[in-house]
Amino acid sequence: MLNTMTRIAALLAFLCTFAGLTAQQTLKGLEHRFRSEAQQLGQQASRDQRETLLNRHVSELRTFVAKNAKGDDRWNGRLMLADLELVRGKRADASAVLKEIDIAQAPAMVLVTGASMAQHLQMKELRDSWVKAAIKKQAPLMERLAMARMLMTVLQEVQHGEKLFTDAIANAEDDDQKSLVMWHRADTLRDREDLPENTGFDELEKLAKALPNTYWGSVAKDRLRATRLKIGDDAIPIAGMTTNGTPFATKAMRGKAVVITFFTALDYDTPTLLKLLAEQQQKHKDLAIIGISLDHEVGMIKKSIKDLGITFPVIGDGRGAENDAALRWFAEGPVVHVIDKSGKVAGLHMHAGTKDSRGDLIEAIERALR
Repeated sequence: MLNTMTRIAALLAFLCTFAGLTAQQTLKGLEHRFRSEAQQLGQQASRDQRETLLNRHVSELRTFVAKNAKGDDRWNGRLMLADLELVRGKRADASAVLKEIDIAQAPAMVLVTGASMAQHLQMKELRDSWVKAAIKKQAPLMERLAMARMLMTVLQEVQHGEKLFTDAIANAEDDDQKSLVMWHRADTLRDREDLPENTGFDELEKLAKALPNTYWGSVAKDRLRATRLKIGDDAIPIAGMTTNGTPFATKAMRGKAVVITFFTALDYDTPTLLKLLAEQQQKHKDLAIIGISLDHEVGMIKKSIKDLGITFPVIGDGRGAENDAALRWFAEGPVVHVIDKSGKVAGLHMHAGTKDSRGDLIEAIERALR
């Protein structure tokens, strides 16, 4: 499960997707540059180098929200600034920034996210007032679903969160939208620490049975199957558009063994895995490899493919673990699966971080090729 501040950071990234002006003038553009600069600094940077970069980002962001931010960027920017101040360990500064958010003008999702931060900072009065105001405001469907998740998990406002989900289902325009809401509710229940561990999966079962012909109903069915897969089972099909614009489908790969690698560019083991896969593909002409990027931002994904020297096709739509293949295979982090020539599972939940795990992966590939 994600801890409180990790969930807040994820929702800050979600909020930044709603910027509407040109990149140089928006929080989204600023956040994109900050992330790029942090990646360029690299994991080998010293503590002083990281602190210097963080301090510069705080200074730039503080100037942005004070002088240049327009519309909702004024409030989203302050959430991001408060988060960075917490990273620096400056709780008082983070509290001061949160108090600058206008409860009347800020969108509902900003208030719910801010309430989560206020709760972390033990600002109970501010937290309660923001929750009360947020649930009365109108918001687009996806924001309401994200609000419901925060209310039911981090804020422990279960009744308010359930009402948002109930209202969204009642007001759904069609079965597809209803299945979307049911999916998010099931995933939220999975994050609830006060419920039995299988609660979220029980809700996925209900979704798969009630609305099997919808997109999210089919995803629920595959995700449930992914939790029960074993060697010799039929593999869950993967289909999508690669980053070079070419369609890919595992069904079209019959007659070849296929390695499915869910990866992130910054994972420590990725270079080792890529080296092993390149050696195996050179050795076996009947071996195909498909990469599924769990990173966000298509531009950065394409750059990492080039930087890492990846030659096999990659599906990378910038949706991270919300990518269709990742959802269906229940891949929330780097992992490798192997399919044999007939489309059966030959290897599951594999990695390349140790000598033994690399040996197991090679053995699975050889088994798939027989």
